[in-house]
Amino acid sequence: FLEIISASSNPGHRSLDAPVVLKEGVMIKRAQGRKRFGRKNFKQRYFKLTTQDLTYSKNKGKDPLCCIPLDQILAVERLHEDSFKMKNMFQIVQPERALYVQANNCVEEKEWMDILTKICQTNSNRLQHYHPAAYINGHWLCCMSPSELAPGCNDVSRGMEASLQMSLDPDREFQRIHSLLVTHMDRLDKLKDACECQAVYTGDVCFLPSFVIEDVQSCFHTLTAVRDVVFCLEQEHRSYLRSVARETKYGSKQAPIGDDNYLLLAARVGRLDTSFLKKTFNPPD
Repeated sequence: FLEIISASSNPGHRSLDAPVVLKEGVMIKRAQGRKRFGRKNFKQRYFKLTTQDLTYSKNKGKDPLCCIPLDQILAVERLHEDSFKMKNMFQIVQPERALYVQANNCVEEKEWMDILTKICQTNSNRLQHYHPAAYINGHWLCCMSPSELAPGCNDVSRGMEASLQMSLDPDREFQRIHSLLVTHMDRLDKLKDACECQAVYTGDVCFLPSFVIEDVQSCFHTLTAVRDVVFCLEQEHRSYLRSVARETKYGSKQAPIGDDNYLLLAARVGRLDTSFLKKTFNPPD
């Protein structure tokens, strides 16, 4: 999908179709200094990336305060921590300025940088060099050049290699995800209960000890859907294990004598606790 939407850097081609939201979320950005005497402070904004542009607003659903067409993004690179003494920062380089953004964590930073780089790497005016540090107090911190328009001192990242191949086992990965969800279902239930009790009907922000849930209603409905899916999968998984154990005979070609796999399967089925489903999962009536 990303290969298709990044195939053309012509904004006229993108405007023919309705924009598709690729990623959105809250991040902190530094003022770009559009006003001559304005303070370049940091503010929290709601960012939204579509197949046409990148925008940010004060809150979700509000009118955009800034709109950056994708063909105006010349590079997306990390920013040295020394620039503002802040971690997880990256820069979105535009023709006349750079937008400095701080993600909530390193995972969010990588996700934003990867998707922005991917959809903009075919832009015809993409930069070859950039400044890895910010322009502060009349000079670039990386090369000490006094000119704000000085060419970059570092090569831009090559982005994602076209020949990159990843060896994935979807069945194994899906099994691992399912196992993690079952193991930590009690934690998901606590999070779901917190959303339901505090603000699920009003849509207010939910503050928890370690993080903040911005869209409480969506979080509640998502957790409910995940819980129902895991419940159904666990039922089918246990039924499958029982059927395999029932149909497989010890000493047959499928389970020869001395086969540890069959012995492990038999022991596993014998330890299945049906009360787990009743206790952990209570599907709605």
